Amino acid sequence: MRNAMTMIELVFVLVVLGIVASLGAEMIANAYKSYFLQHITHRANMRTEIAAQQITNLLAQRVPGTTLSRNPNNLNDSLSVKEFTVANDTTHTLLEWIATEEESFYAKKKPGWNGFCDVDASSGTTVKTPGSKLNFTWTVMANLFPGMGSPAIFFNSDQYDMTHNYDVNACMGIVDNNTSCISSVSKVNQTTLQFDSPFDTRPQKYLSEHYKLAATAYALCPKDNGDGTFDLILFYDYQPWEGERLSQTNCGDVNSTNISHATLVTDLTVFKFAEAGNTFRFKICTREKLGEGDHNITSCKERAVIR
Repeated sequence: MRNAMTMIELVFVLVVLGIVASLGAEMIANAYKSYFLQHITHRANMRTEIAAQQITNLLAQRVPGTTLSRNPNNLNDSLSVKEFTVANDTTHTLLEWIATEEESFYAKKKPGWNGFCDVDASSGTTVKTPGSKLNFTWTVMANLFPGMGSPAIFFNSDQYDMTHNYDVNACMGIVDNNTSCISSVSKVNQTTLQFDSPFDTRPQKYLSEHYKLAATAYALCPKDNGDGTFDLILFYDYQPWEGERLSQTNCGDVNSTNISHATLVTDLTVFKFAEAGNTFRFKICTREKLGEGDHNITSCKERAVIR
């Protein structure tokens, strides 16, 4: 009877165990690499999806015709988004617009401001909006925008009055101090708004049956990281018609501004946008690093926002 393995048998067993161990280690390493790749890809997709949805929600509130593309290095260099083709423009990368006050509109079954104006009962100094609950509107805005000034009003017409068109690049206060084609309003009672001075002295304003209230402007500014990526900074809770606007250093040095801001998404490689009619389109791409070296995962999302 044999009580032990021969040396040849022992060597053979060790060789077999070594082969099995190496195969097992390679399988484990490959499984980990696959998991790590899937994890990084999922994280990139989720970051991009969340950012795209946030941008979509914000742009869905834009007042038509108020979207500006601006040069972040020279804020006086501004164009209406409809005036340029973003694919060929790498200068005007800052996006800014005025947004309607949606929260008080949708917060109740009967909206705070219903968007309808009784033109015959209104005038160059007051706006009659029967059925509105303006006390509720002002309560919501005071809670959302503490210390806010008066909201702006927009009527469903390209013309502000006999001599001015609504022109975001010229007379709404976003670019400079000229606010000759935008009015702020105050609440008189539940169903009446009054134009603030000096707008109450312009009796020839064009009033139409439909109007919108706006409480804030928004801006999305790409902040260069110096490595081929940039962070997208969101500015909010400011009113150009009250003299509040971005300054030249806002995007480059966000800590120098008193305008509310937050980093919406980091490590972007692409932020493009364009507008045609009532449809606004944008594309963003984010980058995730795969460890050391130049190996990266890029995730892109495109959205069309119809207003």
